[in-house]
Amino acid sequence: METKEKLSPDEFNKIKQNIQDIKLALLTTQLPDGSLRSRPMLTRQLDPDGTMWFYTRENSDKVAQIRQHPAVALGYASAEKQVTVSTSGTAEVVKDQAKVDELWDENVQQWFPEGKDDPNVVLLRITTLAGECWSND
Repeated sequence: METKEKLSPDEFNKIKQNIQDIKLALLTTQLPDGSLRSRPMLTRQLDPDGTMWFYTRENSDKVAQIRQHPAVALGYASAEKQVTVSTSGTAEVVKDQAKVDELWDENVQQWFPEGKDDPNVVLLRITTLAGECWSND
């Protein structure tokens, strides 16, 4: 097990190498009562600086939770690659049509049938602060 705090770009690159082919993550947020809630999310982009991008709906419970408590966790696992990754960081809701257009493809369309111009489509920008990787390498 390897634990990293305040990830540098090189440290995030190791995490990125382990998760770049794992499209689904479990995003965990904090509810108003302090309990935690996890749900699957489709990873859209992993930036070299540790920023991770996801689509969501502005009127979703997760957006309200993030606005109240921006600390989040992301979990990734692949039995095929024999790797598990856990990251934590801060999430921000981003309403940026140019970025929505940049990251859009047919995989996203199934969750947003009204398309990328739906005013309810927003992005989550998650800044990775810490991470752990477990693998058989």
